[in-house]
Amino acid sequence: MLDRSDPLELRARDQKLTPLTDRSASDLRRVLRVAALALTAACSHRYPDARALAELVQPLPDLPAVPLRCLVANHVHTIVSDRYSHDPRPQQAAWAYSPRGLHDAIAAFQRDGVAAIVLTDHNAIDANFDPQVARAPIAVIPGMEWTTRRGHALLIGFAAVDRNDAILPPPWRSATTRADFQAMVDRTHARGGLVIIAHPRVPLRTWPDDSFGADGVEVWGLDLALMRNGAAQRWWHERLVGGERLLAIAGTDLHPGATIRRHRHPLNWVYAARCDPTAILAAIRAGHLLVVRDAHAPQVLLGLETGGALDFADAREGDSLALTGPTVDVQLRVLAGAGATLTVLGRAGLLHTRPIATADELVRLRLRAAPGDFIRAELRSGRQLLALTNPVYLR
Repeated sequence: MLDRSDPLELRARDQKLTPLTDRSASDLRRVLRVAALALTAACSHRYPDARALAELVQPLPDLPAVPLRCLVANHVHTIVSDRYSHDPRPQQAAWAYSPRGLHDAIAAFQRDGVAAIVLTDHNAIDANFDPQVARAPIAVIPGMEWTTRRGHALLIGFAAVDRNDAILPPPWRSATTRADFQAMVDRTHARGGLVIIAHPRVPLRTWPDDSFGADGVEVWGLDLALMRNGAAQRWWHERLVGGERLLAIAGTDLHPGATIRRHRHPLNWVYAARCDPTAILAAIRAGHLLVVRDAHAPQVLLGLETGGALDFADAREGDSLALTGPTVDVQLRVLAGAGATLTVLGRAGLLHTRPIATADELVRLRLRAAPGDFIRAELRSGRQLLALTNPVYLR
């Protein structure tokens, strides 16, 4: 008879510590070597110097205006669900999600001031149909993490009637082919969902060097060297340089009950007029969001102006703007960022960098630009990323 106890309770009851075998020790050493190489490579990354393309101009006060927004936690699990994700059969349904983990995640993020979470259990959508979702005090957006041995993707907001409508990958021990990745993207899009490539450069689960038409990239997740967040940001940037449009988003990768994945950051300020699933999903799809370390992190606003009313509202993060001449004005506004360093990047490389000295700092640049360029910004304290904007694309 199937034990219907909560999976977190089953895990606590049944899990026992086992000695580290020679094989597991060897695997651990291999992972650590990969992480060390990744960290060395990430530290050596430099963007080409393109500062000659940017001219500082006197900024206008209080622009861009702070938009209506919602704080959103993406990539939220209810359970450490490898048992189910590796073998997603009805007999394993008790391990697909945890009602208690769902309750705890909703309560914790509500305390943090988060307005919405995106549920992404591994190869399962069971949590999306839990009655707690409908009565939750914050918005709960349905999704799942498509989980294979060759890479993971967050499938968000696709139409589903019940738990059997999950978009499953090939069996765990089967080879995952390029056709499987493409089929997953196509099926998710056909059902109205978004595909976010999750932690694309993580060792042993590294995503192929192709986006397959996905909508975005999780550029920042768990702050561990193994997750290779810097490499993920570089991989995303290189795809932008190559002409792709991919939104950037953060993911907490929270797994209730896990030893090292209990954190609830990084987060996303999503620029939406309402904090309901429909409005939030539309804003994410448009790339109207800022990735931030947490609810208290500094913020960066980005606006472009081509002429006329100088409100720097012709385009914002995620938008595409038609050039009307050889230059375009961009104004950045950094809130609560004193002591951090602002970096402005584009297709050509590094456009501008400067330390932030005030609580509400304005930077206006006149850029020589061409169709196909993009503009984005990062804010860091030393090597620590604090905020990352989505690009504005020029055409």
